[in-house]
Amino acid sequence: MRFSEIANTHSVAPIKPLNPSQARIEALKTQKERAGTALDAERKRQKVSKAQENLRKAVSA
Repeated sequence: MRFSEIANTHSVAPIKPLNPSQARIEALKTQKERAGTALDAERKRQKVSKAQENLRKAVSA
């Protein structure tokens, strides 16, 4: 790609600042996403831990 092709592309429009209520909604949305991700990770961690414990019991029996 040539410099002239990159230089002539349209620039991204600036983002307007959010008002306080919109900022709160956005913050809650991101918090919800993070909580969901953390919940999934914890469930997987507990599942692996339980499987390792069951394997440990099976080997020792």
